[in-house]
Amino acid sequence: MIAALPRLALSLLTGSLWRWPLALLRWIAVSPARIWAALALVALALAGWQTHRAAQWADTARQTQTTLNAERSAAKAAQLAYQAQSKKDAAHADTNHTALAAGGVGRFAAYAADHGLRQNPTHRPGPVQTDPAPLPENPAPDAVMADISRVWITRADWLTCDATWAYAMAAYDWGQGAGE
Repeated sequence: MIAALPRLALSLLTGSLWRWPLALLRWIAVSPARIWAALALVALALAGWQTHRAAQWADTARQTQTTLNAERSAAKAAQLAYQAQSKKDAAHADTNHTALAAGGVGRFAAYAADHGLRQNPTHRPGPVQTDPAPLPENPAPDAVMADISRVWITRADWLTCDATWAYAMAAYDWGQGAGE
């Protein structure tokens, strides 16, 4: 049996390449013990290969899980940062709106003082019965403004309009900040 191994090795080295598998099979088929030994070696080789493949799969799964966890952490951090920035922007917009709305009375007083308006008119004049003068072809801005300024606006109207303007400006400023 031991003498057959050198002869087999020599035949593998000197013979053609297609003969050695047949010689190996003939050598194995000599006894049932060799057949069982060969099957055990094949089973061990397959088990080793499967173990290696399972280890590779486990390593790939571990790397994938690590990458997924890192991406989830980054997404969570980005979400928290966005929420914090959104709360900060909302607080700033509220403060801006409050400041703009609070200045309405002062803006009315300044406008009234600049334009010589009475702040508490006792009555509104009725509509003018005469036809207004036609506007010239190329009116000067002062002339048009003078014509428009003859309209009576009450303090309540002014404050309502100013509150709407303050809300619109705060929303516009917030929108500008949200777009950045």
